[in-house]
Amino acid sequence: MTRKPAPAALPAPSSASVTAASRIRSRSGLAALLFPPALLVAKLLMLSTDRGGRCFVNDVSCAPFPVGAFGALLAALVVSFVVALAAPVRAGRVALAAQLTLEALAVLLVLAFP
Repeated sequence: MTRKPAPAALPAPSSASVTAASRIRSRSGLAALLFPPALLVAKLLMLSTDRGGRCFVNDVSCAPFPVGAFGALLAALVVSFVVALAAPVRAGRVALAAQLTLEALAVLLVLAFP
């Protein structure tokens, strides 16, 4: 009778990697929590300009808001948020950087169109 070899035990994660992972998760959550107020402030800033006010009141010479591009940014942002929460430390860092970049792009897109 042959014996099956015991599966190799996975090494326990170090406390530094656990701390880094929790830091990434908390920063990602904070960024996601602050994203809707940032969009609101950006829209209010855009509407407070002369061009934004005219566009809001008169609807004259206003470029339409690129809903498709904004939706794609939001979809990519949600994916990067989920990856930042669930992935290991190295991938979590990349996902957090992607999340922050996508949030900045979305806010800039809102600022660009009244």
